[in-house]
Amino acid sequence: MPYERNTTRNIAMTIILIIALYMVSIFFYHKFEGWEYLDAAYFITASITTIGYGDFVPKTDEGKLFTIFLAFTGISLAFILITTIASYREKTIDKHIEDKFSLLKKLSILQRPVEKEKKRNKEREKAFTKIPKAE
Repeated sequence: MPYERNTTRNIAMTIILIIALYMVSIFFYHKFEGWEYLDAAYFITASITTIGYGDFVPKTDEGKLFTIFLAFTGISLAFILITTIASYREKTIDKHIEDKFSLLKKLSILQRPVEKEKKRNKEREKAFTKIPKAE
């Protein structure tokens, strides 16, 4: 449980930092580039996710410098978030799935002898039902 609490805190902190980065960036691009708030959020998302459509491009030197900062910071935060979520999943969810597969494997091992016995019985039935032809 301490691991889960620590991981949940890391996920929450990273999300808060991403939201703060969005807010600062939206207001920056609105003020220095003259973009609408939605356009700024769209550009930030395209930059952080490394899609970079190119339909919005900073024109001012301040905007270009801030975009460099945004790219390094935003991409890093996104990777931290993805890594933390993956680590959480590996430690908790995958453990539960592994336990379920282990149970299924044990059940299938228990059923194998029954299946082999059924196959043997069918072979015996075939052997007894074959009547030799009289010549």
